[in-house]
Formats: sequence, structure tokens, C-alpha cells
Amino acid sequence: MAPQQNSTEKASIEATESDIKINESASEAWAQAADQLPAEINIQGKIYKSSDLSGRARKLLVIYLADIRLIGQQREMLALAELGLKSLEKEIIAAAENN
Repeated sequence: MAPQQNSTEKASIEATESDIKINESASEAWAQAADQLPAEINIQGKIYKSSDLSGRARKLLVIYLADIRLIGQQREMLALAELGLKSLEKEIIAAAENN
């Protein structure tokens, strides 16, 4: 039986072993998205200039930035849900104690 890997190790192995496929048929959309990239981006502590990146790297950067936005939105939704739960807990406790 093979030793189990944690999810971080698996993700890092998959990321290095796989080749991300990009839909090239939407080249105009890619060009527009690439034009809206920030001048510089910090990835893992290293600053990259968007203008210095290859076309493929710029496309991957567009995906990367979209994913970062999605993760931020999910974190915000989670925080709001947690606040809602805390509020509900208080209401439930107050209602239970008033019985």
C-alpha cells in the first residue's frame, strides 16, 4: 500500500506534473483580459512585470487573478455566514431562556 500524502503535497505534485490547458479559441477575449492585467504582480514573494511575461504566462495570470478574486469572495461569504450563525445562536439562546 502506498503512503498517503496530505492534500497540500498532492496539489503541489499535480501542479508540477500537469500541463494546464487553455482554450485558445477565444483569443480576442484573452487579449482583452491580458490588456487589463496590473503592471506588476507579486507571486510567492517575487515581483513579475506583466509586460515581460509570455502570452501563455499572461493567460495563466488572468486565470490566477480570477481565482484569487473568487477565493476572496468565498472568504467574505463565509465570514458573513459565520456572523449570521452567531446572531442566530444568540437569538436561539435568548428564546430558549425565555421559555
